[in-house]
Amino acid sequence: MNDFDQIDRRGLLQFISPNVENISVLVIESLSYLNEIRDLLPSANILVLTQDHFAKSDYAHLNCDWIFDDYRNLNFTIEENIFDIIISEDCLTLAYDTYKTIFAINRMLKGTGFLVTQFENIRFIGILESLKQGYFAERERHLYAKTEIVRLLNDALFKEINFAPYEIFDFDVDEWINFGFDNFVDDLNVKTWIVRADRSTAEVAALKRFYTPQIRKQLATLIHRIEYDIDREENILLLKNFCEENQIFDDYLNDFIDQIVLHRERFNDL
Repeated sequence: MNDFDQIDRRGLLQFISPNVENISVLVIESLSYLNEIRDLLPSANILVLTQDHFAKSDYAHLNCDWIFDDYRNLNFTIEENIFDIIISEDCLTLAYDTYKTIFAINRMLKGTGFLVTQFENIRFIGILESLKQGYFAERERHLYAKTEIVRLLNDALFKEINFAPYEIFDFDVDEWINFGFDNFVDDLNVKTWIVRADRSTAEVAALKRFYTPQIRKQLATLIHRIEYDIDREENILLLKNFCEENQIFDDYLNDFIDQIVLHRERFNDL
């Protein structure tokens, strides 16, 4: 058993794998996870965005950087395409403008990066029972169904979305099923869902990790020129030389072509 096995992978952390590399992480509020995040990502550069000015001294031992602001106002300035992981417990639930917030988060992520967050399930039996009695206590918190979350994250240009149940209760669902409510993956008993949203599919993300954005951009340019018969013979030679100079191996090149071209047959003679 290694040290990582001892870390409590509760809540959002079930989507965070141990990583000893020098990755970049943004934690938006979610302060209760900070100790475990540092344990899972010991070499990461961690930036914390929070309104809690006292947190910096409370977590000084974790060697984080800090921005003190209310993320919901979107007034902070953070560069685009710099984070491997963004952890934001309540960005779906408490954001003033959910779409603007999720789009802003997407822009801050690298092409291979992902967001981990959670949401409260409007289809949870506890909510439905309250509605049945004419009572709905939530006023400032947003509640969602999973289908709505998928639509929201797709609109915000996330390519791969995964869910995991967090808070689960053992209620009798028969009455609600008889009312016509679907209970796929026991959704009626889940109060809170955890979500991981990736900017790229797993296949595309794997391709992006091998080479720099500049190399991938030039590679894509050469491939598209060949695909659309722009100085084809010249660009085939340029492509072969470019792959040799940058040590781009054949399997990577073939996968890259499969991901970006529409006319795969035009590369059969390469």
